[in-house]
Amino acid sequence: MRIQFGLKSVLVFSFVFIAQAAFAAAPRFTNLSPRGAQRGTEIAVTLQGSNLDDAEELLIYDEGLEVVKFELPTDEKQKGKQVTATLKLKEGCNLGTYRMRIRTKTGLSDLQNFYVTPYPVVNEKEPNTDFSAPQVIEKNVAVYGRIDREDADYYAIEAKKGERISVEVFGMRLGFSTGTNFFDPYVAIINEERFELAVNDDSPLTWNDSVASIIAPKDGRYMILVRDSAYNGDGRAYYFANIGNFPRPHAVIPSGGKPGEKLTVTFVGDVKGPITREVTLPADGNLERFGLEVQDEYGIAPTAQPFRLSPLDNFVEQEPNNDRTKATPAAAPGAFNGVISEPGDVDFFKFSAKKDQQFDVEVYARRSRSALDPVLFIYRMDNGARVTSNDDSRGPDSYARFNAPVDGEYAVAVYDHLKNGGEAFSYRIELTPVEPQITASPIEFARYVQHQIVIPQGAGSGIVATIRRDNIGGPVNFRSEDLPEGVRIECPEGWRSGGSMPVVFYADENAPVAGKYSDIEVFLNDPKQKDKKVSGSLQQKVLMIRGRNNNRVWEEDIERMPVIVTEKAPFKVWIEAPKVPLVRGGSMNLKVKCEKQEGWDEDITLLMLQNPSGVNSSRSVKIPKGKTEALIPINAAGNAAVQESMISLRCIAKVGNGNIELCTPFAPLKVEEQYMTFEFAQGAVEQGKEIVYPIKITKRKDFEGEAQVRLLGLPANATAENLTLKSGVEELNFVIKAAANTPPGMSKNVFCQVIVPESGETVLHNLGTGRLRVDTPPPPKKDAPATPKPAVVAKKEPPKKPLTRLEMLRLQKKEQAGAGGEE
Repeated sequence: MRIQFGLKSVLVFSFVFIAQAAFAAAPRFTNLSPRGAQRGTEIAVTLQGSNLDDAEELLIYDEGLEVVKFELPTDEKQKGKQVTATLKLKEGCNLGTYRMRIRTKTGLSDLQNFYVTPYPVVNEKEPNTDFSAPQVIEKNVAVYGRIDREDADYYAIEAKKGERISVEVFGMRLGFSTGTNFFDPYVAIINEERFELAVNDDSPLTWNDSVASIIAPKDGRYMILVRDSAYNGDGRAYYFANIGNFPRPHAVIPSGGKPGEKLTVTFVGDVKGPITREVTLPADGNLERFGLEVQDEYGIAPTAQPFRLSPLDNFVEQEPNNDRTKATPAAAPGAFNGVISEPGDVDFFKFSAKKDQQFDVEVYARRSRSALDPVLFIYRMDNGARVTSNDDSRGPDSYARFNAPVDGEYAVAVYDHLKNGGEAFSYRIELTPVEPQITASPIEFARYVQHQIVIPQGAGSGIVATIRRDNIGGPVNFRSEDLPEGVRIECPEGWRSGGSMPVVFYADENAPVAGKYSDIEVFLNDPKQKDKKVSGSLQQKVLMIRGRNNNRVWEEDIERMPVIVTEKAPFKVWIEAPKVPLVRGGSMNLKVKCEKQEGWDEDITLLMLQNPSGVNSSRSVKIPKGKTEALIPINAAGNAAVQESMISLRCIAKVGNGNIELCTPFAPLKVEEQYMTFEFAQGAVEQGKEIVYPIKITKRKDFEGEAQVRLLGLPANATAENLTLKSGVEELNFVIKAAANTPPGMSKNVFCQVIVPESGETVLHNLGTGRLRVDTPPPPKKDAPATPKPAVVAKKEPPKKPLTRLEMLRLQKKEQAGAGGEE
């Protein structure tokens, strides 16, 4: 028995350049060959991609692999397209994938996986697509193969009657695809008569990969078929097929234990029956992807069995326990372990709780690669009343918050959603006290593209972190004692209480060009809750395979972020802090300036890292070639948060063969209430006439000088001259002139744009809205002369204030009555 676990460390080997490499930003890591090897061996691996001219090291996320050599190609045709790394796979290193990236002087590649198998690797030899002409192999090997379109690979082994034959294919878990093409394995174990003895497409244990086992019914040759489940393939569908007589259980009971303890576990689901082993668990309870390896006299399972490390006491089901009255005794807090062993099975555990005592109840089944789709119920033992239940709060797994209504005993019940069951339907139910938790993850700026923390010397690299607070509130902050030299984290105070916040990593001018995987902590930073020490980690899900309909087929969970410092970018950008506020309902142009290195002149795209609440900014602004500044239009909604926010810009430009992104230093942006409010009258004007349109003013803040006021939103061909406004004035009167061809009807969005001078700049207000109705002139009076008399020229008086519609109708009726007319 071997215990498998992963420590939080990184092994790298640096290559020192003698000559300065050309700036080759945005390195790409598209493939590696081979994609895996046997542990305990040393192998040269070709890393393929582009923009690798200035590659410096291979950053390996998981412990167990050592880079003993890192070389650039001497062939001119291959320069920038590949590098070679010689990897030493340590004896006893973890089985499974190792995640790695290429760091260059100017960037960081995407993630690729490298597989470590316990068995010697045998390369596929074509042709092996015919059942009658399979590739003959020994048992307990890992075949490294490739599936082409409509391809099928056959392998043959010899086995004795009663011997176990096991196959586990590692394909999807390699995390490799080309576009939406990826390898979804299907396996079959076939006898010489071409009868399929076992088949498998997807297995809960191995996600979309395949695993199958049989006991050989007789001596003879057995064929192993490996193909894509839909007969897809594009020549880059690689796989490792572990084939032999090794054990392949599908679950372990219990499926968790205390760090450092020695306990007995039973692996179930193997075709030869249960396997019982005594194990000593590692003392570190925070290991990533921890699992137990299982082996017998025939071999080792190709991947570890997932296993939880937690401080809870274990309780294992005692049959019969499929009835509330026969529930297995347990205690809370605690971990209840068992198997839904047959269709229709239900398992019960009982525990005691005091009134109002609370527990978080988590069912770990599919998350531990069990076949179970659990449904959870909690009942009172005294009367059978249901207290709470849940099906899929954690994906297929279940979660519920339990609050004891009375002192007494309670029963936890679990069963499969479809009432299925079997040896692989294991579970672990953890009842833990309700505790505050905080976690954070960076958002995707571009959909399906995980942002990287790549920091040019003397600049910044920003993320927007989404914060999850469970059972606690209050501001949070970020810190790390694990960053590359010369790097610091900054998250301005004003953002720390939100659900998302900008976080910028800054590198000093002289920070060494280097990189590492860093533990970055998000923690409660609330002066009002000094006694509470709550923290979590900044985590990321890295998308490896995206299928049709943008389905996220395979992701890697990363608990440490890659943080690297690169050579200086040939440009610097900064925000010129506004001297005046942005008011609610108003707008401004944010001035941005830059310096460009001599000999470099490209467009620089400017994007706000995160807009303050209620503030919007243009996403189409650039500092163009030949220029060193630009204006970003920003505006505030009428309900924008009144506060000062520190803002930063993402600045993206083409440098060398790719793009470089950096973040500006934070600059303050203040949002204030409007300096005044306007109350609009409802006006009406006839075509060809004019009216006075009054606006009442309520002052909120004094200002110096005169503001310019424009009336906007008028109907076509209607005009009003601009006015000036001094602080304290209580009314403005616009004269609106409607042309003869101004269209009749109601204009509902009349508003004023007010430009207030301040500190040598202006504060722009958009105040409103008002309504203006344009009417057609009334018909001539009934007895009016056909030819009107010439109008008497008189001194022009200012137009009177507008009448309401009711007043206009009354006036018209009075005039018609006085002339003897009728309506």
